[in-house]
Amino acid sequence: MVDTLDRGVVVALDHGLHWGVFEGFEDREATLRTVLDGEPDGILASVPFFEQYANIFDQYPDVYTIGTLDIIHDSTIPGHQGADEIHRQAFSLERAAEAGVDAVKLCLIYGRDDPNVLGDNIDFASTVAEKGRHHDISVMLEPTLWGPQVTDDLDAELIRNAGRIGSELGPDMLKLYYPDNPNSFEPVVATTPQPVFVAGGPAADDTAEVLEMTEDIVSTGAAGITFGRKVWQHDDPTAMVEALSAIVNEGTTAGDAEQYFA
Repeated sequence: MVDTLDRGVVVALDHGLHWGVFEGFEDREATLRTVLDGEPDGILASVPFFEQYANIFDQYPDVYTIGTLDIIHDSTIPGHQGADEIHRQAFSLERAAEAGVDAVKLCLIYGRDDPNVLGDNIDFASTVAEKGRHHDISVMLEPTLWGPQVTDDLDAELIRNAGRIGSELGPDMLKLYYPDNPNSFEPVVATTPQPVFVAGGPAADDTAEVLEMTEDIVSTGAAGITFGRKVWQHDDPTAMVEALSAIVNEGTTAGDAEQYFA
């Protein structure tokens, strides 16, 4: 029986795998330690990240670990933004199992110009969903609308359809983008049998806005959040994790959660 995260705050630290160096994440170990000080429920990072910092994760046995299996590039120049569609499996389930992660995550990207890239993506996603349980690893699938054929990657109806297709592929958890409207997102969550975690997207300048968004997400019945830049690009990542955890796990209001930044 695979161990699925039913609820909580996951901090995403896999950005460097896809896009290189980010402001606020130049020092990987320091960022990891600062985030862990806030006691998140989970960490999402590349499989080698968990291998490289195994000594640190050994000190936090209750933190749920999710290893990213795929790599996504939109340019052949490292760190550059472009229109290329480069999406490959980077790590195997066997390596993830040896690294001791609780789960793995991969994307299913819609809106591609090249349908063959999407076809390969579907093959990869369905195979991982099928074989994950053979390694006692839970599978988180992230259907996204990042392709150039989609003009609005927060389109609620497209997210609903992508979520339904992702659910049908048989993962244990879904990671979806939030269309900035709880009334639009609630039907997505209601029709999905797996726990739904919401992706964070870009960093936000306004702390109150992040907390209010999280409170709205919780109101839809979502299982939790998977935030990256909204956490480690904040002035106080530890406090942000604590505040988000209070909202997601304890039902604290956004207003009351601001006390963590006092």
